[in-house]
Amino acid sequence: MFFFKHDMYRLLMAVYIWLGFFQPIYAQDSCNITVDCRVVETHNGQPLYPVSVYIDEMKREFETDEDGRFQISNACAGKYHIHFHAAGYEHLVKELNITANASLKFSLSHIDNELDEVIVADDHTKTIIQSKSNMNRMDIVANSGKTLGDMLQRVNGVSVLSNGATIAKPVIHGLYGNRIIILNNGIRQEDQQWGSEHAPNIDPFLANNITVLKGASGVRYGTDAIGGVVLVEPSVVRTMQGWGGEVNFAGFSNNRMGVASATVEHGFKYIKGLGIRLQGTLKQGGNYRIPGHWAANTGTMESNYSATLAYKRAHFGAEVFYSHFNTQLGVYRGAHTGNEKDLLFAINSDTPTIYTGFTYNLARPMQHISHDLWKLKLNADNRAGAFSLVYAYQHNYRQEYDVIRGNTDKAQLNLTLNTQTLNLNFNHKAIGGITGQIGIDGTYQENYMQDGDRLFIPNYRSPAAAAYIIERYRLRKLTLEAGLRYDYKHYEVYNPEGNNQAVVRYDFDYSNASGTIGLKYKVKPNWEWTATLANAWRTPQANELFSAGLHHSAARIELGDKNLLPEKAYSLNVETIYNLPDKWHAEVSLYSQYINDFIYLSPGADILTIRGYFKTFSYRQTDAWLNGADVSVRYQIMKPLEAHLKTSFLFARDIQQRDWLILMPADRVSAGLKHRFNISKTVQDVFVGIDARYVFRQWRIPANFDAIDNPRPPMDYTVLDAEAGASIMLNGHPVYCSITVMNMLNKAYRDYMDAFRYFINQQGTNAVLRLRIPFNFYENKSKI
Repeated sequence: MFFFKHDMYRLLMAVYIWLGFFQPIYAQDSCNITVDCRVVETHNGQPLYPVSVYIDEMKREFETDEDGRFQISNACAGKYHIHFHAAGYEHLVKELNITANASLKFSLSHIDNELDEVIVADDHTKTIIQSKSNMNRMDIVANSGKTLGDMLQRVNGVSVLSNGATIAKPVIHGLYGNRIIILNNGIRQEDQQWGSEHAPNIDPFLANNITVLKGASGVRYGTDAIGGVVLVEPSVVRTMQGWGGEVNFAGFSNNRMGVASATVEHGFKYIKGLGIRLQGTLKQGGNYRIPGHWAANTGTMESNYSATLAYKRAHFGAEVFYSHFNTQLGVYRGAHTGNEKDLLFAINSDTPTIYTGFTYNLARPMQHISHDLWKLKLNADNRAGAFSLVYAYQHNYRQEYDVIRGNTDKAQLNLTLNTQTLNLNFNHKAIGGITGQIGIDGTYQENYMQDGDRLFIPNYRSPAAAAYIIERYRLRKLTLEAGLRYDYKHYEVYNPEGNNQAVVRYDFDYSNASGTIGLKYKVKPNWEWTATLANAWRTPQANELFSAGLHHSAARIELGDKNLLPEKAYSLNVETIYNLPDKWHAEVSLYSQYINDFIYLSPGADILTIRGYFKTFSYRQTDAWLNGADVSVRYQIMKPLEAHLKTSFLFARDIQQRDWLILMPADRVSAGLKHRFNISKTVQDVFVGIDARYVFRQWRIPANFDAIDNPRPPMDYTVLDAEAGASIMLNGHPVYCSITVMNMLNKAYRDYMDAFRYFINQQGTNAVLRLRIPFNFYENKSKI
């Protein structure tokens, strides 16, 4: 803490003074123009959201908010070509001559100009009133090459549950796994997400926008959305004739990882409204390095690709999407020990117990996962409203390779999860000022393992169905929203039991209702309050009911309980957002959530098995109460220099035991400075920044922590990161390059939410060089 208060303060002040004096001679006042823009529908003047906006000369991308607004900042005087893309609307290009600050309005017409009233045809991106944070395209590009879990750490209130530096999954307000829903291109991701080390099988290069909804969101997105929802949304497929796309490269110094990704899209000339997009990513990294040592068997390999075919007309649209995700991950070899003595030695050692050098080779223990997603979406509209029908099929195949005696290529666990989903949604037009949607969901899921596998979770089938309604009423400054949902879910489980492993069938039926009431009040155009009261629930998952064995990637034994009851959550979120253009932006979010029958893993005795010596964890239930706050502030010190501060706190109580809950994220605070400027017409959008992140030691632990876990949570730590980048014009084509240095002081530390904190430190210094080359070939440009 002393370092954070004093050394970090002096370092930030030194950077501030340096940045304050570093004013390139080309950064003139003429590049400080701000243009506030709004995009509306041509016929009725209603705001359009989302609209993708691209400016050729600035090589920058924007997206409108729910009021149809976006802002162009730090613009130089001159002419700009601005492109507008929105589903179901004509592609619009405007030539704009910017000379001074201005407010502009743009109008988009529906394809063929046939609609008198515009109805939103796809409502996945129109989220309910709720505390939310957003990562736009530029934020995603700035973190390219990272996993989705690591990327989401940039969002205030989101931390990660990790297994070393290669496996990470998001934690929202202390909740993770089965309590977080991830929507990949509008489809609920189903990839054995119950595992603490089962990272989302999603390629972040697919995303144009990532939205994090914080708090219970069960009404629109279904059961399990107790902690929140992550929406991973690609951009609208190009249907205007011509070609576009981009190529991305990233190189990571720590584990010598290389990443390459490319996207190409085409709008067909002779079939109006038809477009296609192809995308692919390759990634390979070797053992990562902690301060002073290599971490054995921690390499990664990944190969992903996707294709989208879309057709859009005035009153009808269709989209076919396919993606394939494939990865191999090594699991730190030192986490698997042979006996109690080896385990205690590994825990008490300050250095890795297995010494190795650098290699790209993967050995046991390791994982291999492939995930396929097929999606078909149809949408149509008339004067009553808009209809959408979405069908999806997912195939997830997970293999886990244990450390065993003898030579074999066989995996010891082969899990297959097949999921089919169907959603029918109707967005009705305004009736007496009330807009809303009604819909039904259906799901059918099968999970099975191969004969001869070690048992962890049994085979099961699970059909589910739901119906929901959400209505919204908007006054001048006040928006009211209410929603109701009813879900039914059935489990048909076939569990081998006893010495002869006779299969016993179990049937479980669960049903319940979810509800939400929300309001948004705009005190002023730049100041708003939102409040949401909601309840959600989730059924116990198969692993919580029946797991019985080694969870190998987490290096622990897990024991389920088939008598577990469903969780029921009641949450209150209050948030205020204040924005003073070119000066302040502040967000304060307070939340409180009470969860009946909260399911958690309780550490127990250590066990010696034929595969090694491991800690045991059993699933238990209690009543939990989680309270916390997220605060973020950005301040424009001067036009090119911005400071930011983010902090999040969480108090998680076990109500039945009158004690703290185990394995909850520690409080954290981060601060930084970023300096932006232009050097010349060739080198623009230059930025230099520094960030400091301080994580407190988690002192809110159960009173009996020493009896159930060892060692105590790690000490607090401070990590410094730095970044710099620019846009460079080469022969008229933009090239974006940047360098980021993470843990620049090579700090040795451990994190309480990392399963490998028992054995090794976190990753050391890691320098990342990124390169992005976009290309666009537009035709039929119009001018004003």
